[in-house]
Amino acid sequence: GNWKCNPDKVSKLDGLIANIQAVDTAGCDVFVCPSPLHVAYCNGKFTNGAKVVPQNCNAMGCGAYTGEMAVEQMKDLGITQVLIGHSERRGEFGIFPFDDNTTLAKKLKYVLDAGMSCVFCIGEPKEIRERGLDAVLAEMDKQLDQIYHLLDPSRVVIAYEPVWAIGTGLTATPEDAQATHAGIRALIAKKASPAVAEGIRIQYGGSANAKNAPDLAAQPDVDGFLVGGASLKPEFKDIVAAMAKAKSA
Repeated sequence: GNWKCNPDKVSKLDGLIANIQAVDTAGCDVFVCPSPLHVAYCNGKFTNGAKVVPQNCNAMGCGAYTGEMAVEQMKDLGITQVLIGHSERRGEFGIFPFDDNTTLAKKLKYVLDAGMSCVFCIGEPKEIRERGLDAVLAEMDKQLDQIYHLLDPSRVVIAYEPVWAIGTGLTATPEDAQATHAGIRALIAKKASPAVAEGIRIQYGGSANAKNAPDLAAQPDVDGFLVGGASLKPEFKDIVAAMAKAKSA
């Protein structure tokens, strides 16, 4: 669950925490990404196994890096995982690009060298999707090219985000999601190894909600969800339940 830059008041956090607390985590790993100002408040509040995961980190550590977060600070809080590469950090939706494929490769190495795990986001904008699956996978290859050698299935999760579907209400069809995930897995098999491809989890992150989660979760190469807006709502528990049910079948 990625809360992005929400909520606007600390007083609303307990309600959001309650939504996560209502989730049955027995069949799924569950993590939540609060905004940076809320990470410390949320950390340690979950008793059901859900983990707090910051939305970004730098690649330099502590020091003269104003406005940044270091994994050393996260580890001191007992945090073991971080999210990097979200499309909103890569410069989508008119936001200044804070990251590119090169900076993200450096960040991933830094995270792994520090002994932490990572959710690494990739995805394509609408103009690439409109050119077809081959164009999408060529873009995914470009975004993965500098990190294939770093893909440890026990410590790296790939989150595929069709950027055109984030926050728009549009969602890839289950068939499109499966074809793209299968293509990404094939790239990893070719450029890393078949064992890495088989073991790595590839999440879907494009306006997943309680209604579409069962059909998306039923796809064999969709291993999880990166949930945005719906993670701020009570329906988040239903999304997790759909994934757990699909993967236990």
